Amino acid sequence: MAVPLEVIEGVDLFALRTPTLPPATTTNSALVGRRRFVVIEPATPHADEQATLDAAIAARIDAGAEVVGVVITHHHGDHVGYAAALRDRLGAPLFAHPATAARVPFAVDAALVDGDVIELGDGVALAAIHTPGHAPGHLVLHERQSDVVYAGDLVAGVGTILVDPSDDGDMAAYLASLEKIAALAPRRLIPAHGPVITEPAAHLRRTWEHRMMREERLLHALSRGPLVDDALLAAVYHDTPAALWPLARLALAAHLQKLLREGQVARDGDSLRLRKRGRTREQDLR
Repeated sequence: MAVPLEVIEGVDLFALRTPTLPPATTTNSALVGRRRFVVIEPATPHADEQATLDAAIAARIDAGAEVVGVVITHHHGDHVGYAAALRDRLGAPLFAHPATAARVPFAVDAALVDGDVIELGDGVALAAIHTPGHAPGHLVLHERQSDVVYAGDLVAGVGTILVDPSDDGDMAAYLASLEKIAALAPRRLIPAHGPVITEPAAHLRRTWEHRMMREERLLHALSRGPLVDDALLAAVYHDTPAALWPLARLALAAHLQKLLREGQVARDGDSLRLRKRGRTREQDLR
């Protein structure tokens, strides 16, 4: 049985098994608040793992706490596996962004959009921040008193975040979302996958720089002449094991989508070519 990870007072964090992408094997579910609390990311579809979460919720309720709602950050299957059933069992509303509500196979009770706040008492409040890119309706939640951000799939504590344009992922929006959260300068980031991130500024910078490294490598490869997709994939992801190239191909497509929209790259039939080299904009992710 999973035991809660220590974060701060009033927060129970459980890494529960989910059908997620490797190298991750779990998704973090959080109980946030004291006398009033929410369940963030009840993701696991597995009954034994659900029982762990149920027991923690029941212990809080038995101690006199009130569950205010269930919150999902976005629509992906490794984030919503227990959301609808838990909502029904608790009789508490399920919160999500409207773009997420449009993509899940169950009802969402309450829309949560950028700037909305869930008040939990004792000075604890969760502010919703719309952070599209990984998913159109992706939200992170900023707890203002502790200055902790529940980051969903904006960042990862293990592995990297996939931006898949075939699932409405958007690389330009994702980079902007990283900058948006970096501007908050939070004290902690709690990702959906992996350990708590104790140096958010550095982690956000590394995440942004990793994506820009791939983009720079893509542009450099095309500066030598037109390439077909497979050759470009090999040039950009030559340091990635071939077994991961199916995922890399999706990320490459997201970078290409961004560069095609910006006019830096053009497609001529089966080939891609450099159209014009845009000036790299320096970002200060502090």
